[in-house]
Amino acid sequence: MTKRVFSILLAALFAVSAVLLPSCSESKTNADEETAPPSAEPVTTPDAEIPEEPEEEAEILPDIPELDFGGEDFTFLTSGPNDDNGSDWITYDVWVEELNGEVINDAVFERNTYLQDTYKFKFIEEKTNSTVHDTLKKDVKSGGSYDAAFTGIMRGQSLGADGFTHRMSDVPYIDLTKPWWDHRATEDLTMLGAVYQGTGDISVIDNDATWILMFNKQMREDLQLEDIYDLVREDRWYYDTFYEMLKTASRDADGNGKMEWKVDTYGLVTTGNTCYGLLYASGEKMAPKNEEGIPTLITSLDRMTAVVEKAGMILGDLDNVFVCDRTGTSPEDLRHVFEEGRGLFYGEVMQCVTRMRDSETDFGVIPWPKFDEGQSKFYNFVHNTAAKSLVIPVSQNRLEMAGAIVEAMAAKSMYTLTKAYYDVAFTYKYMRDEESAEMLDIILDSRSYDPAYINDFGGFAGNIYNVIYNGGANFASKWSSQSKVFTKTRDKMFNKLADLNAERGG
Repeated sequence: MTKRVFSILLAALFAVSAVLLPSCSESKTNADEETAPPSAEPVTTPDAEIPEEPEEEAEILPDIPELDFGGEDFTFLTSGPNDDNGSDWITYDVWVEELNGEVINDAVFERNTYLQDTYKFKFIEEKTNSTVHDTLKKDVKSGGSYDAAFTGIMRGQSLGADGFTHRMSDVPYIDLTKPWWDHRATEDLTMLGAVYQGTGDISVIDNDATWILMFNKQMREDLQLEDIYDLVREDRWYYDTFYEMLKTASRDADGNGKMEWKVDTYGLVTTGNTCYGLLYASGEKMAPKNEEGIPTLITSLDRMTAVVEKAGMILGDLDNVFVCDRTGTSPEDLRHVFEEGRGLFYGEVMQCVTRMRDSETDFGVIPWPKFDEGQSKFYNFVHNTAAKSLVIPVSQNRLEMAGAIVEAMAAKSMYTLTKAYYDVAFTYKYMRDEESAEMLDIILDSRSYDPAYINDFGGFAGNIYNVIYNGGANFASKWSSQSKVFTKTRDKMFNKLADLNAERGG
């Protein structure tokens, strides 16, 4: 039963109770005196008004005229098992063959049926055996057979800068200001006033690729730790709180004096990407864009230094934190440690929630903690190669068709795909409690994109990752030594973008 329906029934119950039941303040004597004898006329009461369920808002439609593409093929290139992040990240939200009762599958089918019936075209998906990035580049050079593609956001940036994809503003009907596009992503993906890719409701894999924190509810209760949901709600969820909690959970199960992942219990189990998870949870960005829209390294490093040092301290605490990369352990093994009740916290992408759909572990989902009390909101980073965005190759010369289908697909996805993923699959199927669904709102509303990480200029972000991974020391010297490489690589990309703008106009 949804909270909305429950609230309606509860309101109705209270309304009826108010009419039929006496007030607790009425004395027995007064009640007896006012009781009508059997021969009296029956007392009538007005019918209780049962609140009506609010009507759903009307569907917002894209600004596309009536179009008929005469049954022409429209082909999407998507990720297969050999793309950047392997088989766990095969595209699943673009095309399905038939209805099968699974909410995501059926939402995709419903959306695509609507699109084909409305615009009279044949929807085709082709999964690459290589990477989308490499396959698309080769295809464009040979004349082009793909009309659109979904690729990792970092790959989408390089495809745009290298001239393989259209600027989204050059494609008719695509309007990235509409609610079905992710405006935070658009802002940080913009390069010299141009955007070469779009993400949002058109794909839910960017949600899958959002870095989240899970916790074992039974362990929290056994350790008599404070309610973490309340800490988030009351703005008391900080690095220090998180670290103090996780230190209470670790146990050397066999008493041999050393922590071993196969048998012992940890406060936090995670992958090396939590270097980014903690860094971006602080709200810091290495290279926000300046007034000219160019990513520029920050010059005031005091807060960033404190963040890096504390993140490095937490992840370097090997008695309490297990980072699978340090032992060559797989992320799958890491998940099993958490499912076996040997990890209080588990840091990973949101997709891992669905991987644990059959798990008996009672867990909750929360945002990563803020760095300190001065931080205004939570932030959760999005993985730059796992998250998918849409690009349109320059070899696509049917731009009216491409724009209409892509924009309509994004718009319809807001009412089908996203609804299935968020309201049904996650909130009621995979999440274990209503509080986690509440936390999901916070997480998806606080995703962070840093141009330094998205574009990985000269491997700069990776170098800061290494500083955190290795304990957080010597941050300032590493920053200084890598700054020239960052600037040189960024300038090379932006010079190419300037040439493209001059060539294409704008």
